[in-house]
Amino acid sequence: MTPEDTLAPAIFGIDHIEEDLERTEALQFRGRSLSYVRALQVLKDIITGPHRVPSVVDRLKTAWNGRQFNAYFSRPFLLLAAVRAEAMESPDHPLARGFATEDPDHFAVTREAMLAALSPERSGVWIMLATRMTQTNEVSRAVVWKWPAALAGWDKSSRPVALVDVGASGGLNLIGDRLPNTWKDGTGKPLRVASNLDVCMRVGFDVQPLNFNRSDDIAWARACIWAGAAQRVARFDGAVREWLRSGQIKAPPALYKLNAALVPARLPELFAKLPDSGVLVIYQTATRESMALSKRRQYEERLRQWLARIPPRRAVWLEAEATPEHQASLAITAHVPDGTGGVLSMELGSTELHPETVRVQTRSATEFTKYFSSP
Repeated sequence: MTPEDTLAPAIFGIDHIEEDLERTEALQFRGRSLSYVRALQVLKDIITGPHRVPSVVDRLKTAWNGRQFNAYFSRPFLLLAAVRAEAMESPDHPLARGFATEDPDHFAVTREAMLAALSPERSGVWIMLATRMTQTNEVSRAVVWKWPAALAGWDKSSRPVALVDVGASGGLNLIGDRLPNTWKDGTGKPLRVASNLDVCMRVGFDVQPLNFNRSDDIAWARACIWAGAAQRVARFDGAVREWLRSGQIKAPPALYKLNAALVPARLPELFAKLPDSGVLVIYQTATRESMALSKRRQYEERLRQWLARIPPRRAVWLEAEATPEHQASLAITAHVPDGTGGVLSMELGSTELHPETVRVQTRSATEFTKYFSSP
């Protein structure tokens, strides 16, 4: 089974939302967040159950009229984030105790509280449902490039590195070298990641990039973090503080609004700006499922075609993506030009959706190291 086999066609509006609510509860939150498990159960009852509320269903249809959703979790995540964003604004919100604190009370998540949170008078939640998209700014996912950079021997400024983040959201992983290292390997020891990197370029692409100079974008990104995930919120806040200082660093990050399918066409221009010894690092983290299938095929085919034409050891495409067999974890895969007009792929290891431990595939990691150490 290939990753494409697990992708359903794009869904519009509220079609088949009951299935997505159930699947998201089971695969994403069960055993992790009692508040969100309860919230999705309540939402399913309100939107699709025998006691559904037609006025809420109609408003949801209007908010999502013509909107396309590609991942099964897109709509459930958006509902939760929009309600959490409103709840975080006021301690008097009906779901403040269930959604707004970092010690949420799942008993506060009731049908009555959810109906109050989705009332017509709360225009903010409906505007967010109509205009926002859920975006993960999980800085622990920078391991997708910081660990391979150590394997390849790029630390201690041994060669210039240019970072290209596909699906960058607010771009926090572009400054991952300036943030704390928090990962361990499979034995519990600190994972060796690159330090003292010579980063000569930081470019991010996203269909709707967030601007962390705006308080509303910061608030939205924080609302997209699950209620109760105090460590993630702390990591995010620290990363935003560093981001706001990043305009003064060498190669400050730059974000551009662009669909991923069009990114390969920008790579020749970026590659041309590299120093002679530089390496272009294109990476993505949990991006695949959020892309429309046709756009994803176009993106991957064109990126492979471009990569195959590049001299060996001058570029790498790194992915941290869920696999069909393990939807709750990320496989870290490296793709490099093989020097004969093809692309060599290596699964270096795996980690959690919010990475803490990297389970190293020793043979592939060694192969990756040898590839970049070859003359």
